Amino acid sequence: MKKSILFNRTLHLVSYVLLSLTSCLFVSCDKDDDWDKNLGNNLLEGIWTRESTSQKFVATFNADHTSYICTYNIETEALEHVDLQGKYRVVDESVLIYQSGDKHRFKLSEDGNTVEITYGYDTGSPETEKTYTYQRFVEVQEPEPEPEEKELELADVNAAKAALGSLKAGASITVGMSNWEEVVVTKVSLRKQLTIEDTPMTNSSLASGNLTFTVPENMPVGSYSLIVAYTMNGKAKEVMFDAVTCTVKEEVTPPEPGAKVLVFKNQMMGSAQNRDFGCLLTVTDAGQLDIQTACYMNDDPTLNADENKKRRSEIDLIANTYSGPAFALGNFDKIAHNLRNFRCNGTNLFTTSKDDAKDKETAVTMFPGYADIQTKFLVLQESIEKEKNIIDLVRNDQLAEISETATPALFDGTSKIDRITVQSIKPGESVGRDRFDLNGVVVFKSSKNGKIGIMLIRQINELDGSNDAADATIVFDLYYQK
Repeated sequence: MKKSILFNRTLHLVSYVLLSLTSCLFVSCDKDDDWDKNLGNNLLEGIWTRESTSQKFVATFNADHTSYICTYNIETEALEHVDLQGKYRVVDESVLIYQSGDKHRFKLSEDGNTVEITYGYDTGSPETEKTYTYQRFVEVQEPEPEPEEKELELADVNAAKAALGSLKAGASITVGMSNWEEVVVTKVSLRKQLTIEDTPMTNSSLASGNLTFTVPENMPVGSYSLIVAYTMNGKAKEVMFDAVTCTVKEEVTPPEPGAKVLVFKNQMMGSAQNRDFGCLLTVTDAGQLDIQTACYMNDDPTLNADENKKRRSEIDLIANTYSGPAFALGNFDKIAHNLRNFRCNGTNLFTTSKDDAKDKETAVTMFPGYADIQTKFLVLQESIEKEKNIIDLVRNDQLAEISETATPALFDGTSKIDRITVQSIKPGESVGRDRFDLNGVVVFKSSKNGKIGIMLIRQINELDGSNDAADATIVFDLYYQK
């Protein structure tokens, strides 16, 4: 507690006690010789203070024309002495005459906030007079406590990741919040990662800890951060929930009833350094396709070591770009030494001098579980009849099953899915078992579950030059074995 506040409280207590005491001491004097019939204009009524190097002096002039002086230790503010001066009257608005016979002269400043008091006035001995200057005491009000500082937070990070990681244009979303009491939401936006471009959401509200908003119909596909502007205790605030990536995805065509294959249409995947799209593809046991950024390689702080290892071992494939330029899909054996070039929020996953062997060792150490990815690939060829049958089914959107009967070439040894990577070709180059072009069909077999996936390459974007590699993407339809 500040000393000034402590002094105020002490002063009030002393004033109360002394006021009662002086009233008792001088009540009998009121009847003596009619001394107090004309006490004059009590110009000094109030509390006045002055300080020396070691003491504080407080002179109090009460409404009943009694006064006293208290002396305090300036460091501890402890009360050291009380001088009960008694009852006084004011003459000519400049002299205090006490019933005890003492006389003091005073002179007020024009603003009434300063007074000079000369003690021992008119005693016939000027050398005994002492003059002191006092300031009118203004009580320091104890400030109201500041409202508790707190910030709107996600109630459940994992639940938020699930809700915000698969946004659809035009869809409404609800995210649980904590510290929501006294919060009034003024605006909800999605901020494009690595830029300051914000897109306001509609129908935003916060009620009972649930933040709800609607993604605009024209929202571009991409990765964003959730921004919430709000007021709390009258103060404007803004918070960016950058621990959770908001991903706006294309609408996925659901599989036909009874189909024995999972279908994901018009999926876009970026490369190692793409700023907006993930470069890691996973199809979960629940049949959900996820495309994550390189940040997915780093540990999720909400999970333990085993959970993070299992999380990374569930990745089906990872994308990169090579000089040529070419867009490539690969597994651990092919991509591991290149992980130092993959970026999470603009920062490389790790930095070393280029050494493929050591970089691969570093990747194994830093990202346990990733080494378990042994997915293999194959580009189907129209020149092989059994493979052409699969290509036609895929291109005509008629593939309803991946099995020994529906796609026998993938099971009877005709087509060996054995490449650790496949990559796009430049115009004029020849396709091959590990080289695909636009409208090509790529097959992969995931080591995590033995399931087969078939990709129809619909677009190969921004690979005209090596400088475009960071922005490279492919768009594909994916058929995944149930």
